[in-house]
Amino acid sequence: MIILKNKRSIFIITIILIIASSLTLNAFDVEIKDEVKVKKERIILGDIAKFKDISQNNLSKINEIDLGQAPVPGYKKYVNKELVKLMIKKQGFKPQEYSLNFADQIVIRRDSKQINSDVIEKHIKDVIEKSLSKMVDKYSVDINLRQNSLTIPDQDYKVKILKNRKIKTGQSTIPVVININEKEYKRLYVPVKITAYKKAYVAKKYISQGTKLRRKDFEYKLVEIDDFTDQKLIKKNTNLFEKNIELSYSLKQGDLLKKNNYNTPYLINWGDTVEAKVIVGDIELSLMVTARERGKQGEFIKVENPDNRHQFQAKVISPQLVELRKN
Repeated sequence: MIILKNKRSIFIITIILIIASSLTLNAFDVEIKDEVKVKKERIILGDIAKFKDISQNNLSKINEIDLGQAPVPGYKKYVNKELVKLMIKKQGFKPQEYSLNFADQIVIRRDSKQINSDVIEKHIKDVIEKSLSKMVDKYSVDINLRQNSLTIPDQDYKVKILKNRKIKTGQSTIPVVININEKEYKRLYVPVKITAYKKAYVAKKYISQGTKLRRKDFEYKLVEIDDFTDQKLIKKNTNLFEKNIELSYSLKQGDLLKKNNYNTPYLINWGDTVEAKVIVGDIELSLMVTARERGKQGEFIKVENPDNRHQFQAKVISPQLVELRKN
């Protein structure tokens, strides 16, 4: 039994007890359930724990403590109490300043959800069909997504096709990305087969080189094409068959008539005198000019005003007419 002999001893012990009591009262609690779900890619203490009797200043120090990478969506990971204790210690706290009220090992799971393959396939088809509908008359898109579903974090997402990949006919692989928070989370390479059709003039029989183009020798019908960006196919309302144009090389039965199959005649030759129609806004005037180049319909050639030798470019409209338009 300790007997206090003077007031000084009593005073000192009283102070010690007050300080010890104060430290105990100021200690904060950290509580974590045995199993916790997270949404972010990192395990943040403030996301998994509840704090009691903690000041705002202390909370700001430990709330954002990073406990490592979160598990892959749909999977779990273990976090030890010793790790939490170590990370709090790094923030300058002593063991008597806090209390950890949770198991020695806690389970961390990451919230997840499933993207059905139909969602991804629909997006791919929508993007492809938006492009193809402007370029071809008919098409089919077959997608072979090997996964029935895709597991991702339980967050808003966007499916996108990488823009630098050209969409083409035949069998190809299209890169698709799943973006979460404007960042790429996952990339898929999806096998796609595109079949495209366009209407074109098809030779009914063998047509030899030098033969004049006749509409009766061709059938205008839907055909499968290798390149839906091909601009050489002839449209139905063409006037080629009325121009006495000859084939530049032979066509077999079933061959397509294209712009490089025939020789387009020059409508205007060098030295021809033709009418030039000059249109500036609402003002229109005509003058006779001399051709200084030969040209086909739609081409721009150099012409010269014989009165002042002034030369300018004009568009070939017909064998007797060129045109210059200025805004």
